[in-house]
Amino acid sequence: MSRKVVIVGGGIAGLTLAERLTASERDIDVTVLERENSPGGLARTFSREGFLFDIGPHRFHTSDPLVSDYLLDILGDDHVTISRSSNVYMAGKYRSWPLSLRSVAGLPLPVLFRSFLDIFRYDVSDELRTFADHVISKYGRNIYDYFFRDYTEKFTGCRADELHLDWAEAGVNRAVIDKNVKADDLMSLLKGLLIPKPVSTRFYYTSTGGIQTFCDRQAKRITKSGGALICGCTVTGLEMKLGRVTGVRTRGMGTFESDQVYWSAPVSLLFPDAGFRFMDTLVCNIALSREQQNDYQWCYFGQKEILFSRLTVPRNFRKDTVPEGCDSLIAEITIDSKEMRSRPESLKNRLFSDLASVDALRLEDVIFADWKVIPETYPLYDLEYRDRLDGLGVPSGLTLLGRCGSFWYNNMDHSIGQALAMAEGREFEKDFWKD
Repeated sequence: MSRKVVIVGGGIAGLTLAERLTASERDIDVTVLERENSPGGLARTFSREGFLFDIGPHRFHTSDPLVSDYLLDILGDDHVTISRSSNVYMAGKYRSWPLSLRSVAGLPLPVLFRSFLDIFRYDVSDELRTFADHVISKYGRNIYDYFFRDYTEKFTGCRADELHLDWAEAGVNRAVIDKNVKADDLMSLLKGLLIPKPVSTRFYYTSTGGIQTFCDRQAKRITKSGGALICGCTVTGLEMKLGRVTGVRTRGMGTFESDQVYWSAPVSLLFPDAGFRFMDTLVCNIALSREQQNDYQWCYFGQKEILFSRLTVPRNFRKDTVPEGCDSLIAEITIDSKEMRSRPESLKNRLFSDLASVDALRLEDVIFADWKVIPETYPLYDLEYRDRLDGLGVPSGLTLLGRCGSFWYNNMDHSIGQALAMAEGREFEKDFWKD
């Protein structure tokens, strides 16, 4: 008899694992259960009137040759290679990110002077515990106060001194992306400013559709190889027998029996009393009748008075994501109230005013604005999150994976790498989870 595998969650991690298992020569019956009406999870693409909108700036970049080979195997010729162009909005101007000498030259002189003094005030202690501790020890109090604190508190909705230091380890690295760019402390950052090395981060993007094209190709392979992908399926719990998981219960679709369950859905659904918290994001997809002056692919906004935390410009990933002569923006806003979730349109006037104030759009060019509530976009690392993970007591027959399932702040390439390792029975080390 074939071994029955059920994968809960049809995002990048779940689809990669399912595709690899169904492609193997092993006798495995694979079923993927996805709550949304299409596969992809956080890597879905919305379309309207010829405009394509990913959920934020999705792209493929990896230093792992196994992941790179897999990406190209799935995409085939259906990909383009493009250079990165990302910004941060500081002191009223757009500046390149990671920071360069040119991009910081216009910062207020007191900011530059105090950052220089911080080089001589290093006080790295073994007592580092919080995001604030970590960033101050690495970058100094001035840069922490000037950028990292406000951006982080705005983005997460949490005080910076109530977040685990892992949020800094993961967050800064995820924002920099390229391991060749050293920006993991103040000295590295200043060396990069004063003695810049020519680094051009390049990444893959699909040459048709949005990022969901990659997931659709995975889904096609899964079903072609005999696997099942069931969308619009709400999982309600697990069946257990003698301490082992034996099935997955669903709403209206019965129970799917299993010999092994891989869970890439939010771990908080499995362990509701464990205290795991996720961020929810409100995305506004804005269509524009003509091209604006935004020359970045994505940009970070740390100012608390500005509603959004990040903007993405799909045209700068691939021009045909918008109709000819048009443009678009994707604005990401962290949800911090019930009203924001239930009545997102009430933010329209403030959002458009903020966008105009940073010269991101001309109001007269707006064609439409689509609002999307995206739940569980990032895990929130409070000070006790590791203790919660260590105390889970995951039963036999159940494996956690992916950003939401293993409560791991990662990028798509990390999810793919983890799933590839699981499919082959290898261990996969999460980069910043080191004792």
